[in-house]
Amino acid sequence: MNKKRIMFVLFAFIVCAALAGCSLQDKIKEYSSDKEQCYLDTENVTRFSYKGNNYTILADTVSNGGLGEWIGYIRQLAAIDEKGKILLQENVETATFHSLADLAEKAPEAAYIIPFLNVYAAPNADAYLIVDINGGYHKAVISENVKDNDMVFDFKKTEKSINGSFEVNPENATQLLCGGTIYQVTSDMVSDDELGSYIDILAESVTFDTETKIPLSKEDLSKIDWYGENAGQGRENWFYTDIYEIYGTDKAEAVAVNVNDNYYIAKRQ
Repeated sequence: MNKKRIMFVLFAFIVCAALAGCSLQDKIKEYSSDKEQCYLDTENVTRFSYKGNNYTILADTVSNGGLGEWIGYIRQLAAIDEKGKILLQENVETATFHSLADLAEKAPEAAYIIPFLNVYAAPNADAYLIVDINGGYHKAVISENVKDNDMVFDFKKTEKSINGSFEVNPENATQLLCGGTIYQVTSDMVSDDELGSYIDILAESVTFDTETKIPLSKEDLSKIDWYGENAGQGRENWFYTDIYEIYGTDKAEAVAVNVNDNYYIAKRQ
């Protein structure tokens, strides 16, 4: 798949802290039972329908504080070609890392795979809705009301990090790499009020050796230790999700990363 940009995301991180020990899918269905299901336009990914009305997604975004009532959901991973046509969709609720990889293989002509999550009302206004797309909250207006000066959502312009995308260091699972820079995840936590602009998302689960910090492969994890050679080996699992700027801090020096449902400071080394 040429120029593929796969945005791995799981809806689980939004609610898993409150739902420990429960079935995630059951809870999602319970919480969204009174919400309206919305549908993407398969011919044009910048459009969707809500209660029989067709909406166009705009480039204009709002912050978390600009969200109104949660009124609907899309919850689809959309595999999109260069022209904005949806080639294939995967339900976010049942998506796994394997199914995401399968989605990419099933849609070899796709150039982008982008997550569309919940739909919100605008606070104190009915002129537009708000859609959660890959960590950004985009305004959406009824298609027939789109004005000439309105900028339509450009699906090709996904959120960029400082100089490329973040990834987990393959040699140290407690570090992030971005554009040649190493960020060390610290034990210092960050509150939601201290979070700035959204930067990137990892949605990656990593199990690693607690002493060496080296990530363990699937083969390592599935291998049976017949002779007890690894009996003393400590293992730890981190689930990385979204990355944000920290208010008052240069993102080139430090960022906030969500690990196991808490935000920690990752400092440049």
